[in-house]
Amino acid sequence: MPYIDKSNHFFIILAIFVASYFLSIWSIYAAFSPYELVSLFSLPVLLTVSFAIFFSKFEVSFGTGIILALTYVVVMYTILLSENIFNVSVERNIPLVRAARTVGYLATLFVTFAFFTLIFGLGLSNILFALIAFIASALLFAQGFWQIELKETNSRRLIYFSVVSGLIVSEVSWALSYWPLDPPKMGLALAACVYVVMGVLQHFIKEDLTRRTLFEYIFVAGSVLTLLVLSTSWGA
Repeated sequence: MPYIDKSNHFFIILAIFVASYFLSIWSIYAAFSPYELVSLFSLPVLLTVSFAIFFSKFEVSFGTGIILALTYVVVMYTILLSENIFNVSVERNIPLVRAARTVGYLATLFVTFAFFTLIFGLGLSNILFALIAFIASALLFAQGFWQIELKETNSRRLIYFSVVSGLIVSEVSWALSYWPLDPPKMGLALAACVYVVMGVLQHFIKEDLTRRTLFEYIFVAGSVLTLLVLSTSWGA
């Protein structure tokens, strides 16, 4: 948004946030439960906000803008298609739901990385960044956990899991904000945190969490942590 006064960027992004939410509801118009009204549209809204922040923060060439716009359209269409499959699966079983879960999982990681990379790059205070991390990650966890149960959704249990998981990501973001990390590394760290926490709890919800699966997620977390420690410049 190079031709718009920077002082108005916040209000424009807020307007985009609200518009993307209601347009997402309109695109999959159906009867939604209160939980679905929150969980079903967190991915498209956070994706839209991520791209809005990027365009407000960086000036891009016309060609780059076209590529980013096409990327946004493809990812958004894929997300909305998956969300529509989930919404239909609440009423009846359809064979595409397993593929939609895989797409939703990958989209969650992509949005997590993009959103937190850009938010951390804004230079916010540690407390404000942790608060945003809690809200955004809780919403991402809400849709991620909802995808597992669908018909058998226990909203109270999923809200509890989402809030606790959001607090974990918030605490990790607060701790890492004191490290000399650049925005992409912060985005990678929090995407890995979401991957581990969501993966473990999804297996727990499905009641197929084993020690081997838990160890695999711990190994991923340890590998990312080691990579961050080794690749970070700790000099004064």
